[in-house]
Amino acid sequence: MSPQRRRLVLAISAIILLGAAGVATRQPASGQAAVSLSRPGQEDLSFWVNHNGLVQYDAEGEVGFGDMARILLRRRSNAALITPLRDRFTFRVKDAAALDTPDLFRLEIAGGTPRWVAAPAARFVAGSSRTFQIPVVIRNRDAQAQTVALRFANASMESAAAITVAGGAAAGAVLRAVETGLGSSTGELTATVGGESADTGVHFDIRPLVTLRVKVADERGRPTVARVYLTGSDGLSYAPGGSSARIMAMSAEYFFHADGEFEIRMPAGETLIEAAKGPEYRLEARRVVLGSDGPAEAALRLQRWTAPREKGWWSGDVHIHANYTSPHHQTIEPRDVRLQVEGEDLNYANMMVANSSGAFLHDRQYFEARPHRLSSPGHFIYWNEENRSSAYGHMCFLGLKKLVEPFYNGFRNTAYWDDYPANFTLSEQVFEQGGAVSYAHPGMQPVFEGASIRELPVDLALGQQTAMDVLSNNDETATTEMWYRLLNCGFRVGISAGTDAFTNVADHYVAGGNRVYVKTGERFDYGEWLDGFRRGRSFASNGPVVALTVNGKEPGEEIHSDGPLEVTVNAEALSQTPLDRVEVMVNGKAARVVEGGSASFRLAVKESSWIALRALGPPHRLVLNDTQAYAHTSPVYVTIGRRPVRIAADIRFYRNWVEKLIARVEKNGRFATPERRKEVLALFHKGLDWYRRAEGK
Repeated sequence: MSPQRRRLVLAISAIILLGAAGVATRQPASGQAAVSLSRPGQEDLSFWVNHNGLVQYDAEGEVGFGDMARILLRRRSNAALITPLRDRFTFRVKDAAALDTPDLFRLEIAGGTPRWVAAPAARFVAGSSRTFQIPVVIRNRDAQAQTVALRFANASMESAAAITVAGGAAAGAVLRAVETGLGSSTGELTATVGGESADTGVHFDIRPLVTLRVKVADERGRPTVARVYLTGSDGLSYAPGGSSARIMAMSAEYFFHADGEFEIRMPAGETLIEAAKGPEYRLEARRVVLGSDGPAEAALRLQRWTAPREKGWWSGDVHIHANYTSPHHQTIEPRDVRLQVEGEDLNYANMMVANSSGAFLHDRQYFEARPHRLSSPGHFIYWNEENRSSAYGHMCFLGLKKLVEPFYNGFRNTAYWDDYPANFTLSEQVFEQGGAVSYAHPGMQPVFEGASIRELPVDLALGQQTAMDVLSNNDETATTEMWYRLLNCGFRVGISAGTDAFTNVADHYVAGGNRVYVKTGERFDYGEWLDGFRRGRSFASNGPVVALTVNGKEPGEEIHSDGPLEVTVNAEALSQTPLDRVEVMVNGKAARVVEGGSASFRLAVKESSWIALRALGPPHRLVLNDTQAYAHTSPVYVTIGRRPVRIAADIRFYRNWVEKLIARVEKNGRFATPERRKEVLALFHKGLDWYRRAEGK
């Protein structure tokens, strides 16, 4: 690729990333486990969160695909080129040869001879005395392994590494460049294989480091916590010392949370500062030119575009892990959680005590059976529990006065290896405490085999008032379909939202990026919020704000009639990102398209129905965790002649579902005693009886 074309790609990439449209594609996530894709011993390089900020990466030599990709992602314009290789926060492609960005040096070996096939000709802006990473991808086209000696040298220092690349494979490496002078300079990058060498120049524009001081205020002019994106004149992302640099799952941008103000030394030149505070605030931006004449200062004042709390709606994310994935790197403390919660303006953070892949329980020490002391009236933090069954599905518990045990079941090589007890039994303990339950991440496909809410249809049939994380880290198209089918069986299933964020992992979801709003009143009251959550006085959203009334009734409420009737529907959807369509849904079908964001109309209801409002839109940079903008209310229920909603096809669907669940338990269930198997099967057969009776009516 010519230098001119590379510069064009770089410019277009920056426009795409910094513009309004997001770059994510609507592809199902292959899995939600956070995998470092680092070489052994290098996970700390870019995978785990630390509190050191980000002014440079300190690495030399071969690095794994994940670290190479994340180092390249630090250059903001590269995100548009690397995002197609990603699957949310994981990578669907793991071959270093697939990486191709304008700042990448690419070496090929053929017949034992090295050759530079790409070497950026433009000068890299770099800060004086700062480490600059020179990224190199080596592709070995020979059948046998080849060892490459890489060396970079300039007037200030040398950096070297030896890498063995398997035959027909590719590997990534970084070398360090440090320049102490100012102005233009050039170093030499050499690759040697056997007795053959190839050289290329690395060109720099070395600039002085300048102190930048930034203050962030809310709409009233008060210092506030915010999410910040900071881009230097070198095109790289930065985070000040003491903060945690993280990567956005969808847009692949680096960000950090700042507590009202921060200070950092940056290379001289134009610097971009952007700040937001959750989905209810607009993204504010300032460009500051850092000169050599002393420190620079900038101030950003954030502005709301919406304020649901003024109408009594308070947001919550019911599924957040402060620390997760591994027993080590338990680095996130309550003070970090407070910063994230306030920085995303999340009213309620439901934190999880949970296991991951084994017996280790994350964050159990933070459970206090009450709100954490760092909570404030508008930002409520409560450690509760994710109860995880490998056979029946995962559940998020809210409002616990006592942790429910066992915390998990069905995990081999643990004390709770068998599939016992059923989720229903565990949920009963939550409801007895006055708490609430929601099934987490329902699944990527709307069928039993592709779902993780396997026991939910049984729990509902047995009378539990369980919610469902329709908005989660799964495909909302699939989760919404499963939810609609449950509603069509006559169940009152409130909508919920949980990000399943692992906040100790640098490249993962943002807590509060998906949230459920519950109507409680003028102030946040936890007991009232839980009650509204159970009753479905709610809507879920990753950005848009939706409102629905039917004959004056709001979501979660019910209209009774002795016969068919006409109802008045008022629907509204507001969004700072584009929406493709806004629809009033009746029993899972679009009954009316809402044009222009709002509508009021009369609707004939001939049989018992549920009515809800949904809004969908394309990917966008401000849709933090998802491949589409999404908002959906819980239903308003219309009951005619005391007959519940009953859609035969959907009752049959979940009858078949429960039969598959029973067959799986009978064939593959693992139980310590026959009595345990018998108990679980008896419970599931009781649920199946409900569907058979409903199907027979």
